[in-house]
Amino acid sequence: MQPIEFWAIVNKVQTLADGGIRVALDLPEQFVVQMAELAACKIHGQVLDVSLTEHGQDSDGTDLSRKLHI
Repeated sequence: MQPIEFWAIVNKVQTLADGGIRVALDLPEQFVVQMAELAACKIHGQVLDVSLTEHGQDSDGTDLSRKLHI
């Protein structure tokens, strides 16, 4: 499986009644293909390795943490 790559903003982090953890991410509209790939992972019950880094700035110097509008 090829990596599913996108940038996102953490929308919500919560603990569940069973002690699990849920994290919700907001992706901009240009990542529809990646959303579909994540939906396929959900359907097939795949477990994923996840590694996150700070995205930082776009090539034009724009701070991307201020760029996402949902």
